[in-house]
Amino acid sequence: MEETKLIAQLFEKAGMKEIINGDVTLVTPNVWSVNRYLRRRHNQELRVNPNAPELTINDISQEELKKMGMYVLPGKWWRETIPENGKILKAHDGTEVFLSVDKVNTDPGVAWDGAGNPGSGYQYSNFLQKLPYIIHVHFKRGNKWEWSALERTVLADYYDNPECDHVYRMYVSDILTNNGVVHVLYQGDYNYTDHYYYHSLFFFGTRKDDKL
Repeated sequence: MEETKLIAQLFEKAGMKEIINGDVTLVTPNVWSVNRYLRRRHNQELRVNPNAPELTINDISQEELKKMGMYVLPGKWWRETIPENGKILKAHDGTEVFLSVDKVNTDPGVAWDGAGNPGSGYQYSNFLQKLPYIIHVHFKRGNKWEWSALERTVLADYYDNPECDHVYRMYVSDILTNNGVVHVLYQGDYNYTDHYYYHSLFFFGTRKDDKL
C-alpha cells in the first residue's frame, strides 16, 4: 500500500529486510510519520540556518535507522491471538510495547450529529450485530508505564515529555502476510499537527518543531 511503501524502504536501509520477513508483527508507521519527522528536523535546522535544504530519507543516519526496531515485535499478534487483557512484548530494539484489542461503541470520526457533538443515534456501531474492535499499541517510554490518559496528561508537557508513553490506534489492522502480521499506525497529516497524538517517526521532536 502507498502509505507504507516508504517504510519498507527504511527497513531495507536499516538492514532489517530479513528480520521483517520472519515470524514477526510489524506495528508500522507510514508516510505521514516520516513526513512529520523530516519536517521537524528541517524546522530545527531552519532556526540555525534559514537556507537549510529540505531533508529526505537519505538524510536519516544509520544510527537513527536502528530505531526502526521499535516497530518490530516477535510472533504473530492480531485480533485472534492478542489476549483479552492485552500483551506486553519486547520490540527488536528493546522497547517495551503493549498490544490490546478494545471494543468500541463510538468512533468520533463518524459519530458527529452535525452540531459538533457525538450523536447517540448516529454511531455506526448501532447498526451492527457485534461491536467493532480497535487494536491499540502502547509504547513504553522512560522508566515506567503510564497506563491511563490521566497519568500521561499530568506530566509536564505530557506528550512532549520523554517519560510520557505514547498510545495509538491503528489506521489499518490485521494484515496477515505469509510469515507475520502488519498493523499500520493512525495519525493525521500536516493540517493536524496541533494534536499531540499524531505519530512522528521515532517519536522525534516536540510540537514546537512542527512550526518555525
